[in-house]
Amino acid sequence: MLLGVFIVSFSGIMVRVSESQPSAIAFYRCIIASSLYLVALKGKLKRFDTKKEALLLSAGIFLALHFYFWISSFEHTTVAGAVIPLMVQPFVTSIIAFLIFGERVNKRQVFATLLVLVGITTMIFLDAKTSLRLSLGDILSLVGTLFLCGFIIIGRYIIPKIGTLNFNTRSYIIASLVLLIANHQTVLQPFPIREWLIFLGLGGGCSFLGYTLINNSLKFFKAGIIAMALVGEPVLSIIWSWILLEEHITIPQALGLFTSILGMTMFFRSKF
Repeated sequence: MLLGVFIVSFSGIMVRVSESQPSAIAFYRCIIASSLYLVALKGKLKRFDTKKEALLLSAGIFLALHFYFWISSFEHTTVAGAVIPLMVQPFVTSIIAFLIFGERVNKRQVFATLLVLVGITTMIFLDAKTSLRLSLGDILSLVGTLFLCGFIIIGRYIIPKIGTLNFNTRSYIIASLVLLIANHQTVLQPFPIREWLIFLGLGGGCSFLGYTLINNSLKFFKAGIIAMALVGEPVLSIIWSWILLEEHITIPQALGLFTSILGMTMFFRSKF
């Protein structure tokens, strides 16, 4: 579990140092990950009924949009500004799960959710006072996170029916196709070896190996422990950006990070 979180935490650093367009980074991250998932599935793609196929198509589109908007945010904000909005994901997905699936949400969880949303909103507003560019990056990251929530909600519904490996393989393949069709002129061009290493690190390291380790750790730990461990991803990303890139977190971003960690602690303590 900790190794998976450690690997995934370098995602933001690799996106930051890449010189490629966001659409190209997103496409090669997805196509490399989907190729590895396909190998793990031994090349056997199953066909499902119309409803499941429609959900898989939607999941792939959400995943493509998530990566595109989230990676685009790095052109405008710091690593911290890009990764902190990711922390709203468990809160938003829990609220959506309550509305769609009727999963229980208590008052303490609602308060924790509001606390995090207020913290992220305040971060975006205060960053805008400092620099509209920073604020735009924060917003792009938040939009990307909302698409990630849609992807996860579909996964929570369909994975018990088709399995994690089938879901990841199909959704990453669809995401790759969406990104290719939308940006074929950008992605189909030569890249230096340095960029290919970054693409491989993102697709093979973060999306495939990192999340495979995290998913497999569910066999040994409760979901709440995994969710709390994932808080380490943005925190470590911010630390790496400070050590490796000498990026300093802004005061609004520090506020957003603090309220997110506080809210997440309250949320999962009341849930598990």
